[in-house]
Amino acid sequence: MVDDDANLLELLADTLTTIGYKALGAKDGMQALQMLRQEKFDLMISDIKMPVMDGIDLLKKVRRYYPRLPVLFITGFTVPEVMGEASPDGFLAKPFRISRLEKLIEQTLVGRRESVDSPIRYVMVVDDNDNSREALADMLTANNYIPLSVSSAQEALGELDEGRIDAVIAGIKLPGMNGVSLLHAIKEKRPGMPVVLVAAFSSPDDTGGGPDSFAADGFLHKPLKAENVVELLSELAPAPADRIE
Repeated sequence: MVDDDANLLELLADTLTTIGYKALGAKDGMQALQMLRQEKFDLMISDIKMPVMDGIDLLKKVRRYYPRLPVLFITGFTVPEVMGEASPDGFLAKPFRISRLEKLIEQTLVGRRESVDSPIRYVMVVDDNDNSREALADMLTANNYIPLSVSSAQEALGELDEGRIDAVIAGIKLPGMNGVSLLHAIKEKRPGMPVVLVAAFSSPDDTGGGPDSFAADGFLHKPLKAENVVELLSELAPAPADRIE
């Protein structure tokens, strides 16, 4: 648990210990990262507003260096844009009942166990339209994927070098480097990385993507539907024999 409120941290630790969890506390994000280097944890619960390093910056580092660790937010405010940007595994708004926290922890850990064998879990969303990007990120989160949202191809390539990404969903029309160019750049770096292109029309020909765009592993057209996104990602998941751990 990570919170700069020492009283709340102690209360949560005592409560979680009472109901059967081993709970340790950190006063800020820097201390939390130090603890992660020293001991294995199954779950992190973090406040958002903290000095030195806030919860969102902490979550970004956790996603990069400890991608299999689920993170829950406890916050006094729930701004949709903030939650969409951060994409935690769940959150509770203060004040809350301990029973709700216990239920959220149980659901998160069960979901974590069920997703261990899923070859696609971390999905990078590349779209310069804020609304479209956040909507797709929310859709992925609701279906037990963990999205990483970026607004340009250049930012996407940078993130590809930094942390775990299992698949990429990118708009074809992007500023600077377009989606087709991004596709080829990703394939040069990661030949086996599934890349899906999103068009405003029903086929890549209608977008001006050209024949090269057929190098994509799949296509989606707007408006996106959750069942189509999930079905395509499931189809693109490699068979267990093809996976490299």
